[in-house]
Amino acid sequence: MKKILIIDDVRDRAAWLKASLELAEFDVVGVLAWEQVDERAIQAAGADVIIVDANAPGRDTLEQISLMSTTLEKPVVVLGAHNDQHSIQQAMRAGVSAYVAHNVQGEDLRSIIQVAAARFTEHKRLRDELKEAKNLLAERKLVDQAKAILMADHGYSEPDAYKRMRSMAMSKGKRIAEVAEAIILAKELSA
Repeated sequence: MKKILIIDDVRDRAAWLKASLELAEFDVVGVLAWEQVDERAIQAAGADVIIVDANAPGRDTLEQISLMSTTLEKPVVVLGAHNDQHSIQQAMRAGVSAYVAHNVQGEDLRSIIQVAAARFTEHKRLRDELKEAKNLLAERKLVDQAKAILMADHGYSEPDAYKRMRSMAMSKGKRIAEVAEAIILAKELSA
């Protein structure tokens, strides 16, 4: 069962949403007004999914939604949203997992939440893969820079420079990127 946190300033709407979610066998772990929203309050709720009202007056909801989605790594469902392309694009950039601009019926909630959770999981997987690829590329650049230093300073061939770094990494229990970084720092200190 998914635990849901509701963020809505309109009590009647939040009460209807809470009752509808509970009828659909979701566990509503809290109902907050936008003025109560901060990182601590959201983490304390322990929700799996956050459902927010997009029409909160006087609030920068997109900034809050971005915090919930990326920093706290929670899928966010926006209900009562504006039905224009600009608002939709801003919400997607903020990390919204589901954006619903029409009136929602109680029976729609289960599928909306399931799609939001699935979309969030896939987006997170892609984001993690991209981060890993960027890290690998950065490490490769360090290794290439360190190899160039060893080749220039000690006359090693490229394969020999790499073998020496790999050998040192293994003997010291370090990653080759850490050895490469040490070589680069040593070169900078001697310059």
